[in-house]
Amino acid sequence: MTSIVITEKPSQARNVMAAVGTRYGQVLAAQGHLLRLQQPEEVNEAWKKWEPLLLKPDSGFYGLVADRANGKGARLDQIKAALTSADRVYIATDCDREGQAIGQNLLRFFRFKGAVLRVMFTAEDEKTLQEAFAGARPNEEYRSLYLAAEARSQADQIYNLSLTRTATTTLVPRGVRQVIGIGRVRTPTLAIVCRREADLAAFKARDYYELVAVLEGDCGPFELRHAPKAEARYFDKAKAEDLARSVQGWQGPVSVVQQERRQPPGKPMDLPSLQKRAATWGWTAQKTLEVAQSLYETHKVTTYPRAATRFLPENLIEGSTEVFRALVGMDDVPVDWSDPVIRTGRKRIFCTAGLEGESHHAIIPNPAKAGELASLLPNLSGDERRLFDLIAKTFLAALGPDHVYLKTEVSLTVAADGGPIVFNTVGRQTREPGWKAVYAPYLDKAREAEDAVELPALEHGAPVAIRTVGVESKKTTAPARYTEGSLIEAMQNAWKFVEAPDQQARLKAAKGIGTPATRDTIIEGLKRQGFLETVKGKLQASGAAMDLYRILSAKCPQVLDPASTAHMENRLDDILRGTANARSVVNEICASAQSVIEALTASDERLALKRKPSEAMVKAAKAKAARTGTRLSRAQLGDYDALRAFLGPLPSNNGPSNKDPSNKDVGRSEVKAAS
Repeated sequence: MTSIVITEKPSQARNVMAAVGTRYGQVLAAQGHLLRLQQPEEVNEAWKKWEPLLLKPDSGFYGLVADRANGKGARLDQIKAALTSADRVYIATDCDREGQAIGQNLLRFFRFKGAVLRVMFTAEDEKTLQEAFAGARPNEEYRSLYLAAEARSQADQIYNLSLTRTATTTLVPRGVRQVIGIGRVRTPTLAIVCRREADLAAFKARDYYELVAVLEGDCGPFELRHAPKAEARYFDKAKAEDLARSVQGWQGPVSVVQQERRQPPGKPMDLPSLQKRAATWGWTAQKTLEVAQSLYETHKVTTYPRAATRFLPENLIEGSTEVFRALVGMDDVPVDWSDPVIRTGRKRIFCTAGLEGESHHAIIPNPAKAGELASLLPNLSGDERRLFDLIAKTFLAALGPDHVYLKTEVSLTVAADGGPIVFNTVGRQTREPGWKAVYAPYLDKAREAEDAVELPALEHGAPVAIRTVGVESKKTTAPARYTEGSLIEAMQNAWKFVEAPDQQARLKAAKGIGTPATRDTIIEGLKRQGFLETVKGKLQASGAAMDLYRILSAKCPQVLDPASTAHMENRLDDILRGTANARSVVNEICASAQSVIEALTASDERLALKRKPSEAMVKAAKAKAARTGTRLSRAQLGDYDALRAFLGPLPSNNGPSNKDPSNKDVGRSEVKAAS
């Protein structure tokens, strides 16, 4: 029997060859997706013209066509030739939906009729790959994974292209050449940032007041504070001052309550939490994924990076123990723990049930390379080592002992007009550092300093007296703009943006909007479109984005609503769970797209967009400015109308025309006018 192995990419093929050679057949590498969905005009020639239409083929689904760009053609031909003589195929692509689609689409496209086995792995070292090939399963067992991938790609193709063309043709003013990309996940993501911009624009700082009492006791003078929670703050200074006067001179017993507390560690990293932490270093979400991919694929020192969960399976306890001991023995790990603390259960670290519906577990150092880590880590670049240390120390902390501390609260309750008020302070004294010993570089230093406040040495019930009470003024603070990391976290926790409990539950079940593998790409796309801008490491919505947000909020708010996206995500996941039919789910998403098309075509409102100058126009303007000694500002160089006025009318060889010139035509004429 002749067998072949199909991997997702050349680097993966090299890793498979190093692990099993050609024992399972010739190893052939794809290059990501070697097939693409048809474009609308390839299905229906009339769809070449952009119009507000639902671009759903009569068959319901777009067909697959060969993608021969960027050197993919040769790989496609090689796989096609190998399949003609093969009796069995091993699909050894990544273990997620995309990986399943990459391999299985090729077999469908070339109508392969032989046996198909699926090789699933979450690390690419030799030991893991050897075990994965030895345990290969019939590909039919992963049918729902493929159907879920197929439905997602079809739904996104129809929904995103239909609404992008509709928004572009209905909202963009005549003469302006700009595409308004609308997406099932992209647009609600943009809405999250726009909503924050709207909150910031409406925000007005308010003064509020807290009381600071200086008390006298056997231990000498000390301070306690009366700082009500946000909903009970004092915004009236006169009221705060009256309250301060009313408690002046109070005498009575102080309450001192001490409790020993144990704080367990957090879970290992998934991709969103990794991206959020790396954003504090100034890294983009895309850079974090690229470095994580290199740790997994090139150096093989970590497990699969596109993780959507922070749980580990219970059958990984032994492997995790080996990694734990290897890390504890390293010079830069300041602990001497002998054994890990194994925490199991839904709220703990090891929970097989918590991985239900997931293709891969949390990101951790690769158990199969535990004995080689010391020799492999020197090969990492600076960025790779920095990210590995974060993954490793988060993992070590997760398996480390509890942090034990003594919590002390010193307080007194004073009778005042309107009811009793409480002055207090809280501090922590570390008894056993536990997991914080390795996680210290990543702790919130300001929070830790607050917790470590020195408290007066008082006995419970000791008499004290209030000597003075001051009124301290503070200001409410505006919500912070998103970083790429915190925006990804907001996408993951999109349930917070809806009010209905059932919708919140759906969003939680769907793990937010988008997937760990695509969220960074969505953010990059919004930046390329000019809808998001990065200023000092923070994301801001552009004026065009806010204008689009205003129109969509009024005409079709469902396209901005994370709850609508959550419903779609949940239905797509129903296919994976085997409780829904792929075509019926795609039809539901098409119906949602049709309602948006109808809402936008019923409106005559347009975006306040200005035509952008082409590169050739800018070049022509700069050339004329240099000849005439004119200085053009950056704003002028980005303004089509300003440059048109500066360059003068376009030369015409064919008489007047009512048709708007293309950017190419404009650029050609401008170069001619400047020469």
